[in-house]
Order: sequence, then C-alpha cells, then structure tokens
Amino acid sequence: MVAIADAVFDAALGIVDNATSCQVRTSGSSVLVSLVANSVTLDGSNFGGHTSGSTGRKIQCLVSSGSDMKAISVSSAGSANKVQIGISSGSAFVMYVEADLASSVTLAASDQINLGTFSVTLADPT
Repeated sequence: MVAIADAVFDAALGIVDNATSCQVRTSGSSVLVSLVANSVTLDGSNFGGHTSGSTGRKIQCLVSSGSDMKAISVSSAGSANKVQIGISSGSAFVMYVEADLASSVTLAASDQINLGTFSVTLADPT
C-alpha cells in the first residue's frame, strides 16, 4: 500500500491558495482576460479550505468574494479555452493551476465575463 499524508497534500494546496492572479487564455496561451488588468487580486477569500474528498484532498478555486469574479472586462477578442491561476510579477505570470473549459467560448473585446468556482483535487495514489 502507498499512502501520502494529508499534510503533504495540504502543503501543495497551500501553494495554490497563495495565488494572486488569474487569466483566461486561448489554446495558444494568448491572454484574453487578466484579473490584474481589471484591478482584481486574488486572496485567501477566493479559495475554499482544504477538504477530504473520497479519493484525496481538494480545494475550491475562484470562490467569489462579493462581486470580484463578476463583470470582468475582456482585454482581447478570441476563443477562450482555459483559465489559469498563479502569480504575476511585472509582465511575468507563473501558472499554478490550469482548468480547461468544457468548450471554447468566443469573446469580443467589449465583452465582460463571470468566472465560476472550480475544484482542484490531489488524488490518493493507487
């Protein structure tokens, strides 16, 4: 039997919930929406606690704190394929988590979007 202690998973999830930025990107990784460009900074209130799932540990990401995940302006038109969370420093972005959209969403430069909550699960070894 192989086991990983919850404390190890929680340490990894602790890096995720320290993310300060989110971007919506195309499949080619062009940025269509940046929370930083919209003056939205992620903080602890945008992440749920680490919880036990039936197959590991998980955390909820992009939990809305008031209305901070709503009416976010699109920077560039294109087909959105993924949402990434991580940290930004100047023009650099370091991705921690990437969530693929179920299908691409075409965005116009004048659009606004709402971001929904998703979970990241670290699975127990099998």
